[in-house]
Amino acid sequence: MQTLRRLNDPERYYGLSWRGWLGVAVGGGLLYGAVRVSPLGLRPTITIVVLGLTFCGVVLHALSGQALGPGRHLLALIRYGLTPKQLTLPAKPDRSRLILDAAPPTDEHEAPPRDLALDPIA
Repeated sequence: MQTLRRLNDPERYYGLSWRGWLGVAVGGGLLYGAVRVSPLGLRPTITIVVLGLTFCGVVLHALSGQALGPGRHLLALIRYGLTPKQLTLPAKPDRSRLILDAAPPTDEHEAPPRDLALDPIA
C-alpha cells in the first residue's frame, strides 16, 4: 500500500488539515458578519472581504515556513520605511575606529577598461 504522507504532516480531511478547516470556518464567519453589518451592497461587500481574506491568507502562507514571522516581517518593513534613504557620514567612528572623511576622487572622462567590453555575436 502506497502512502503519500510525509512525517510531521497533519492529517487531511477532504484536502485540508483541521487548521485549514478552522481557517475556512473563520473566513466564512467573517464574510457572513461583514454581509450582515455592511452598509454597501452584497456584491461589493463580498468582493472587499474576499480580497482582504485572500491577501491575509497569501501573506500568512508565504511566511508560514520561514524563520521570519509575520510580526517581525512587518516590523522590518516599517523600520525600512522610516530610515533615511540617503546615506550620511556618521558623527563618530564605528567600532573599528574608521571613518571616511571624503569620497575618493573620480575622473568623469575616464573610459571603461577594454577587457570589460562586450564582443559582438557573429
